[in-house]
Amino acid sequence: MKKIILFGDSLFNGFRNHHNTTVITAGLNERLNNFAQVDNLSKSGATTVEGLDYLAQLPPDFDLIVIEYGTNDATVWGITPENYAKNLQKMIDFCKNRKIIIVGPWKANPNSETAANFIPENHKKIHKLAKTIAQKNNLLFIDLWKLTDGEKDVDKLYQADGLHLTDYGNQKLLNLITPVIKKTLLA
Repeated sequence: MKKIILFGDSLFNGFRNHHNTTVITAGLNERLNNFAQVDNLSKSGATTVEGLDYLAQLPPDFDLIVIEYGTNDATVWGITPENYAKNLQKMIDFCKNRKIIIVGPWKANPNSETAANFIPENHKKIHKLAKTIAQKNNLLFIDLWKLTDGEKDVDKLYQADGLHLTDYGNQKLLNLITPVIKKTLLA
């Protein structure tokens, strides 16, 4: 059975009501059933700076890592886009002999006060850098901003905090990432 590591922040932790949940891990395990086992090593609130520190926690026997950092990097307390790019590349280099998927940063609900916690220019740069770095390394890129495509009411994706996903949003996230994970494992 293939072993998948989720490596990111609160989005992969299915953060609900100020607590981590297993909604993403369990949802992927259910969708991949006997094909792969998903382990989540994500840390809520983490930036790529913390992600670099957590690399030592990766087990030696995984087949695929899904790296999802950048949201917290783009906040007013985050880091520069240039440092984000360096940190993401270091993560990729550390895992270079494995299959890797890069997931771009998520964004705050534009209708919420949470959006003020982000530096819009940095957020756009980090989003673009994630995609560019994935392409440069011949890796698949998952664009989380596509979760809002076609949504007339984006509020239904977000919890009251304006950042984390509702049950509906988490299902859309699973629908977005599952096919890419399957494609990567079969490649």
